[in-house]
Amino acid sequence: MSARREQILDVAERVLEDVGADRFGIGELARALDIKPPSLYKHFRGLDAIVHALISRGFVRLGVALEGADGLAGFAEVYRAQALVAPQLYCLMTQHPLDRSQLEPGAEERAMRALLDLFGESVQDHPRARAAWAFAHGLVALEIAQRFPPGADPGPSWAVLVSSLAPRHASPAG
Repeated sequence: MSARREQILDVAERVLEDVGADRFGIGELARALDIKPPSLYKHFRGLDAIVHALISRGFVRLGVALEGADGLAGFAEVYRAQALVAPQLYCLMTQHPLDRSQLEPGAEERAMRALLDLFGESVQDHPRARAAWAFAHGLVALEIAQRFPPGADPGPSWAVLVSSLAPRHASPAG
């Protein structure tokens, strides 16, 4: 990817967090870059290409962060932190219609890799990893949407995720 495309995506991330996924568009991005909107088409086919480049970036970034996670508790902690540090990007990654053909090759799998490895599952068959991802997504989506009651601590719910889905090791024969 060219340096200019990367620069555009850097600014696009800031604009996305400032205006929200619903208001993010070519006009807002062009204004932030101090260019005319048609200039963006020199680097991207359109808004959907920019959005999918951001989604790819988010998946890769999440995957890199999760590489250092220690077990399911580490996954939960890192997943939550990554979502909360860039909530609009997270919403774009998880709520925007996804055209996988527009993603950077391997980006989505990179985000899942730590969970697949943790559960010993494959890209084709991963029911436990999918359940852990869905559980984490539900909790963080509620947190981003401020759906927990005021003063509620979501921490115990994250602990339930870990205790209910943590890989079990065989008990030693007694």
